[in-house]
Amino acid sequence: MKKLIPLLILAALTSGFTWGKTSTEKCDEAKQLAYGLASNTGREGRLETEATIRQLCPEGPAGLYLNGIAAEIAGNLDKALATYKEVLRLDPEFAPATGRMGLILLEKGREDEAASELTKAVRTHTDPQYHKGLARIFTNRKLYSLAIYHYQEAIRSYPDDAGLLTGLAQVYRESGQGDKAEETYRRALALSPGDRQSLVGLAAIYTAAGQHDRALEQLKKAEASAPLDKEIHRLLADAYQKKGDRNSADSELLLAGLQPSPSSSRDERSGKDGDSLMAAKEYDKAIAAYQADVASRPDNAELRQKLANALMAAGRDDEAIAAYRETLWLKSDSQELRTKLGMLYEKKGLHDEAVVEYRKALNFGENFDVRSRLGDLYAQRGSISQAIEQYRILLKAAPNDQALQMKLGRAYISSGNGREAVTAFKEAVRINPDNIEAHRELAQLYKKGNMQDEAEKEYRELLRLKKDDMEVRNALTSIYVKKKSYDELTALLKETVEMNPQDTNLHYKLGLVYEFQKNYESAAASYLEAIRLKGDNAKALNAMGRVKMKTGNIKEAKEYLEKAKAADPNLEETTLLLSNIRDELAPDPSKYTKGKKGKKGKKGKKGKKSSGKKGGKKSGGKSAKKSSAKKSSGEGH
Repeated sequence: MKKLIPLLILAALTSGFTWGKTSTEKCDEAKQLAYGLASNTGREGRLETEATIRQLCPEGPAGLYLNGIAAEIAGNLDKALATYKEVLRLDPEFAPATGRMGLILLEKGREDEAASELTKAVRTHTDPQYHKGLARIFTNRKLYSLAIYHYQEAIRSYPDDAGLLTGLAQVYRESGQGDKAEETYRRALALSPGDRQSLVGLAAIYTAAGQHDRALEQLKKAEASAPLDKEIHRLLADAYQKKGDRNSADSELLLAGLQPSPSSSRDERSGKDGDSLMAAKEYDKAIAAYQADVASRPDNAELRQKLANALMAAGRDDEAIAAYRETLWLKSDSQELRTKLGMLYEKKGLHDEAVVEYRKALNFGENFDVRSRLGDLYAQRGSISQAIEQYRILLKAAPNDQALQMKLGRAYISSGNGREAVTAFKEAVRINPDNIEAHRELAQLYKKGNMQDEAEKEYRELLRLKKDDMEVRNALTSIYVKKKSYDELTALLKETVEMNPQDTNLHYKLGLVYEFQKNYESAAASYLEAIRLKGDNAKALNAMGRVKMKTGNIKEAKEYLEKAKAADPNLEETTLLLSNIRDELAPDPSKYTKGKKGKKGKKGKKGKKSSGKKGGKKSGGKSAKKSSAKKSSGEGH
């Protein structure tokens, strides 16, 4: 047992800052019920489940989680967010709280944080709202394959949600999957016949394919649903313009609140109206002006490129690509045109097409931004050797660019070349000693290579830059345990406890270190604080009982161990320690009875052969005294 305890302590120390979490059976049951709640749970079932949760665990994580939902319903998102954070402080694995927090962060526009929380939640908790939120985030980031996956998962739960189908169709359209987009828009329209977004989306597909009559058909349906929508009238004007119906286009421009350009002066203006509108960032008006000029001078490549630039600025990417392609057909080529085409393809997730355009752009001369984009694209699609080549070329021109050094280092990691990665990250640290990410990458590389001293140095630098980084503190704890640097380990954990005085598990963890060093007084103080913060912390109660046994306080040890067993009946060590105490305090009488009979029988036979009853009585007296002494000794221990 003595050899086992230090091993258990060391194992606990290296398991991270979330180990040691225990809860009562009632709170465990409440947690499972909370996992069964989702956004598509029926109202009656939800109310019944919530009532049960509040009865089982009103003050625990599950009960607090319901308080967060109530705050959300009341519209107090900040309070809800704070409540979910408290739930996760008590139980970091409570996925429903993680998911709700992610949805609130998304509503607040904090997409990076929302994506992280929703991704964690969706691993262990099923709720279509998580998929819907992630689909929205990945659509905005142009990560179309991920967006499609999450839309499909959400649609499984909400097959009649026209909005989800429209969102999926938009992703299909933006990723160049026109056939799937058309089919999905039509499914959405079957559920919601006047849906504006679906009608406009269909029109955009037909316009890009040059099917202007079909585009007009959809736009007219959209106009019937929303006759005062100026954007729809602008789209109608654009469709009529491309069809060559100038009069209808001018009429729609007026309905859109735009002034048609006089046809008599179009040749004289040569895009000047569009230029002034572009300078004023009135992109839609600039587009209308350029379209009018292109219609009068269809062979003018400069006007077409200006139109393409305006379309790109307005976010009308498919139309912009078509306009740039038309410019190329007019035998007008340039680095600017190829670069912008590459940027549009990259935005749409068409990486192969973007690479082709960027390489063609570089044929016109060296361009730092274009080469940087090319290197990033190579890295994204897994062409690591090409990415490294581009980054090395760039670093020759800008050797002190720390962002480039970081990209190069990560590319080397992807290629499996850890040595070159270390060189790149060390160079990034040389350029900027406070580069947190560079120190983090170095620490991970050193740790992976079992270079404990170097890893420790980097983690120390990270704590200098960000004192409250618990992940770094956890990594340092692991290193100190492996190196048996107990003084440093104790100092680190004491500092961590001071930073998080309300964390019961940190006090327990510090107690383990003290106990391992045989500083039982300090260990007991830490365990007591852990128990004060959480009365049913089974591991802290068990550890306190163990320390009391080591220091000879058997009665107190028994009390703590019984409390530990009540808090968590499955703790094996608690059962074993209690068994040892019971054997000492209350030995099995049958053992001693059997012993007495055996001795008496022997003595009796011997007595008969020698001096008889007197010898037997004397022997029996000694046996009784020995038994009494042994029992007394057990109590004293």
